[in-house]
Amino acid sequence: MNDNVELAPGDAILLNDNPAEVIKTYSVGDLEYLRAYVEDVGVKTVCIEDVEIERKRDQLGALEPATASQLHPEHESVSADWFDLRSQALQLQIAHEQGQLLSISNSLVRLEPYQLACVNWVMQKLRQRALIADDVGLGKTIEAGLILKELTARNRADRVLFVVPAHLQKKWIRDMDRFFDISLTPADRQWVEGERRRLGEEANIWDQDHQQMVTSMAFLRQEEFRDELDDAFWDVVVVDEAHKAAKRGESPSKTSKMVERVADNSDSLLLLSATPHDGKGDAFRSLIEYIDPFLVAEDQDLSKEAVDRVMMRRGKQTIYDDDGERIFPNREVGTIPVQMTHEERQFYRAVTDYVKHVYNRSEQLNEPAVGFAMALMQKRLVSSIGAIKATLSRRLANLVDQQSTATNLSEEASAYLEGEDLDEQDQQKAEEELAGLTITESDAQLEEEIETLRDLVSLAEGIPVDSKAQKVRRYIQQLLEEQPNEKVLLFTEYRDTLDYILDLVKDEPWADEILVIHGGVDKEDRARIEDEFNHGQSRLLFATDAASEGIDLQHSCHIMVNYELPWNPNRLEQRIGRLHRYGQEKEVKVWNFSFEDTRESEVFEMLQEKVENIRGQLGNTADVLGMLDDINVDSLIMESIRNDEPASATKEELEELIDERQRTLAEWYERSLIDTSTFDEESRRKIQEVMDQSEDVYGSEADIRQFFELGISALGGDVEKAGNNLFRAELPDSLRRSRDGEPYGPFTFNREFAMDHDGIEYISPDADLVQELMQRVLDSEQGAVGLKLLPFVDEPGITYNYRVRFEDGTGEVIREEILPVFVDAAHRDPQQRLGQRIIEGDTIKGSPDGDRVRTLLEHQSEMRSSADRYVSQRVESRRDKLHERRREETQQELDDLEAYAEAERERIETFIADYERKAEAGSDMDIAIRRQRDRLSKLEERIEKRRRELQRKAQVISLAPEVENICLSLPI
Repeated sequence: MNDNVELAPGDAILLNDNPAEVIKTYSVGDLEYLRAYVEDVGVKTVCIEDVEIERKRDQLGALEPATASQLHPEHESVSADWFDLRSQALQLQIAHEQGQLLSISNSLVRLEPYQLACVNWVMQKLRQRALIADDVGLGKTIEAGLILKELTARNRADRVLFVVPAHLQKKWIRDMDRFFDISLTPADRQWVEGERRRLGEEANIWDQDHQQMVTSMAFLRQEEFRDELDDAFWDVVVVDEAHKAAKRGESPSKTSKMVERVADNSDSLLLLSATPHDGKGDAFRSLIEYIDPFLVAEDQDLSKEAVDRVMMRRGKQTIYDDDGERIFPNREVGTIPVQMTHEERQFYRAVTDYVKHVYNRSEQLNEPAVGFAMALMQKRLVSSIGAIKATLSRRLANLVDQQSTATNLSEEASAYLEGEDLDEQDQQKAEEELAGLTITESDAQLEEEIETLRDLVSLAEGIPVDSKAQKVRRYIQQLLEEQPNEKVLLFTEYRDTLDYILDLVKDEPWADEILVIHGGVDKEDRARIEDEFNHGQSRLLFATDAASEGIDLQHSCHIMVNYELPWNPNRLEQRIGRLHRYGQEKEVKVWNFSFEDTRESEVFEMLQEKVENIRGQLGNTADVLGMLDDINVDSLIMESIRNDEPASATKEELEELIDERQRTLAEWYERSLIDTSTFDEESRRKIQEVMDQSEDVYGSEADIRQFFELGISALGGDVEKAGNNLFRAELPDSLRRSRDGEPYGPFTFNREFAMDHDGIEYISPDADLVQELMQRVLDSEQGAVGLKLLPFVDEPGITYNYRVRFEDGTGEVIREEILPVFVDAAHRDPQQRLGQRIIEGDTIKGSPDGDRVRTLLEHQSEMRSSADRYVSQRVESRRDKLHERRREETQQELDDLEAYAEAERERIETFIADYERKAEAGSDMDIAIRRQRDRLSKLEERIEKRRRELQRKAQVISLAPEVENICLSLPI
């Protein structure tokens, strides 16, 4: 067989039945060798005598002119159905490279235009690195998920790392699975130990392909991972609550060093934070530098233009609907004061005195864990009589059993003490453990404390129901009587308080309508409870802060009761965010119940009033919360208790801090550094155009359904309707999903239907089954040649479906598209628009004129040459436009880079010149000069590396156009 094959460089052949391309042939003595590129294998050099070589025939090569009279649209070798199926599969395969939003049809989440505008802005950037700083409740999680879907569709999300606060890990895992069908693996101690057993101690477990991980900031910042993180690389890194990783002060925290490390070692980077600044400049600047370390030199101020290039920021007050109305309603936050009884006031003072005494002792003996325990006790004191009584009783039991040492804390308690975020169940365990700690210098001191605790428990038992609980019960009763159609969301910080309230109201006529969420409720029950509150008859939802994130109640409720104010204002905002978010149509009313004339109530009323006033001035709650993020309110209150200071002193100190931050914030607003962008009617129009174009690229619901039904049928299966928007399928063996022969389903092609009905599989364009079907069709030899009889074709010709592709100098695909070109047999006139109509057109059944078909087969070589010339012109034109766009995109970054380099170079050289002058004056400056010269050398290396990368990004390389399939196109 090989004797008759003449081989020339570039020839397409089958080498032992594998597709290959000839590189060259040559002799070694008497033996002839072939060097070829073998598909999916690479370059091989083989002795020609030892292998089977066939010339690979093109699509029309198998059709002989003599058989022309036998061909028709349903003939197996030119089936129009298979041609259409293959063409649809090709379009699906390359859709991800056409620069549109593919996540719109691939996600089970209600998408808002302003969210898609954010995704589109990120995806249009040269590198997908951005700070997304939208206000609380606008959906940063959704935006991050959509961007990840876009990058996945473009094959740029193989290695993914989510770095989030510990208490949010489960939420991210749940949301990514629920909305985007993305499975995140939790990277915790169990995973680390398992991977090290599997891969060996020497392996870098963080540097693996096909990893989509979520881990906590606290876990990843451990010293044992530092070297591994330095050597790992991720396609996508997402950092939630990114302000927690910002650099503050002269010594960056372990968290900020870790985030900087993974940011440097990632391609795409998303930092998410509603509060990206704290009213001071350094923290915000460090977030910008994580995104692009070359954007602004160290001694230069941030500019609005620089910030706008890397940050997307929208506030609830700046998003408008089509009628120009704000889509977020107002909110009213008010305080309902509760007056203590004489017994309650005595009890409050007694517990506070006890807290002060033990807190002072812990300070003197340097036992911060015990001081922390006292802060917890003071918080529970102003929550409820139920919470403080349970805490006092547990502490008494611990002391009696002598289980009160602070030297042997559990891992959770130690982490909580260090400020780590825990999920609610772990936090509750840690708090209970810490609340039992004490430190005494003698047995007599211990006995004295035990007696004090017994007296306090006795006092608590003498107050069966506190005044606040009574007032909350009456408020709910009155509201339900006056407005029976309203629903109420009640929050408390502590499980003990929640249990206390539930016991208090168990005999009320509305008690059976109370739904409950706390840290012990699993995700399935949470989802069921959320659905019941939103759509069922139950009018009351009582919850701890386990429900303050991850559930959406804006469509069913607009009234919130805070049983107590959390000491962290951000936590309060998270609660309000369950109701005050997109889709809320009524003014949100928030009622905070608070004991009068207590140190805590005075401080928090002032704090809440400040927050609302500044929010009213700035129009953005998140800006205010950012100012308060690192202000330790707990410490201020405990210091005032320790020093017996009146609440007014604490208020004054806190006000000074807030006023200082507010002045800085106002200055930033004047410079427009953190200004929110407006999403108005024009913004909606622009993103709607992108949405329409995206559907054209990926296909509508009807297009996907047609491809799926045709493909399953062509491979030997069957699809049948099973109801409104519902289907079942007998899948072919190659795609079978179960071994018991049961039909696949029920499933739907309708995105809205899938979102509204649980347990229904959604067949999206990137569903695994659709992608497998696409690959089966493309792997088949059928559909390479088709024949169509069409009423709008005047002259017989051939339509060539070209795949056109462009890469940049880094190998990343810039653009890929299918370009159909029709060439008529008589004039050899190439036409793209008619080619597109032919690809999309449905053939008429019948037999064509055999002579016309024969003419096409006999002259196809000349027609192909005409199509090639036409395509080469189109490629050249597209390449020029792409090159111009890429040049503009990279030039801005090159200009930024050069400005950064010049400023940094000048700064370091100033240091060197200053040190050299001191050396001339007699000082020993050799080490200082060497360090600065080394710093200058490293700067030049970093700049040159980034410059080369940008220059490669600016390149546009056209890959050879390939004909994917061909259609003989004839008039009727």
